Amino acid sequence: MKRIKLGLILAFVMLLVCAFALPGPADARKKTWRWGSSGPGSTGYKVSAFMADFLRRGMPDYDVTIYPYASTTANIKSFLVGELESTYLAEPGLRKLYAFKKPFTGFEPRVKQMPVQSFWAYTMETHILTLPKYKDKYRTWEDLDGKKIFMTKAGYMNHINIFRAMRDICGLKITHVEVDMTKVADALRAGTIDATAAYTTATVSLPSWLKVLDVASPLYGVNPSPAQIKKLTAAGFAPVKINIKKAYTRDLGVKELYGVPFFFGYHHSLNFPAEDVYKMLKVFESQAKALAKLDPGFGPLAADFAGFQVRGIKSIPEVPVHPGLAKFLKEKGLWDPSWKVATQETIKAAIKAMKSK
Repeated sequence: MKRIKLGLILAFVMLLVCAFALPGPADARKKTWRWGSSGPGSTGYKVSAFMADFLRRGMPDYDVTIYPYASTTANIKSFLVGELESTYLAEPGLRKLYAFKKPFTGFEPRVKQMPVQSFWAYTMETHILTLPKYKDKYRTWEDLDGKKIFMTKAGYMNHINIFRAMRDICGLKITHVEVDMTKVADALRAGTIDATAAYTTATVSLPSWLKVLDVASPLYGVNPSPAQIKKLTAAGFAPVKINIKKAYTRDLGVKELYGVPFFFGYHHSLNFPAEDVYKMLKVFESQAKALAKLDPGFGPLAADFAGFQVRGIKSIPEVPVHPGLAKFLKEKGLWDPSWKVATQETIKAAIKAMKSK
């Protein structure tokens, strides 16, 4: 009898081990989707959770997991070596990547996959803030020539964007000072930095770290001069007005505040099936209004989902378009035949062309 009981107990234990150790039929069918994002405090991290939730419900054959990184550039590099299925990536980063310029200098031999245009989610607008006590000292960007500025965290797309605007296009000499994002107010008060770069999503929404700054300190907006606005516009990066009343809780001391916009999205390589990129776009299209309720930065996407994809592509037509996005836009009658559908050949051609610029 004891032997029979012992045998039954052992059989039951083995059954439990198998139940917990081995995946069930449903789990076995799940495909991995590692979703890259920037770190806590950023917009990308803030919105990724509910975007992933929509994908899990709309594409139940995928197991979508958020992978936050210390910076946007870190998540891109992880994607390049095959550790992610999608990467959080913006137009300025795509330009640097396809030309393999800093921060991607020397990285090309390690690349296992290249991102192509797949899904554009929102715009961001990089702008400059300082303390009200400096309002007469720093009237325009020109007055910040040679000054110390937190140009947002190194490795962020806004960091690349505002350097492009202030240094490359406007010719200003700027010293970037890396600051803990939770201590920007302290750095301004201490004089560690003379100003800080900031950014909105769709001109109306702030990331978490800027909400902290908005509460912690009075702020003053510094605009590009009329001549600098002309330069930026001529270069294809026309500044837009920040919606101060919606984005900030404080008066920034200026009637109008201008930021330099760019498109941000989540992109795939050709390793991710075209049909699944197409399904992703259909899921987000159907949930665009719900996304806008969760974060107003999705407002332009919700207002014209397909048109927003078109505008994203137009911001960097040099980079090929994922076949899944191409299919989506062709069905809408919005495909431009001058754009390139991504293949290994068109990707190589784009890299060659952008390196030569």
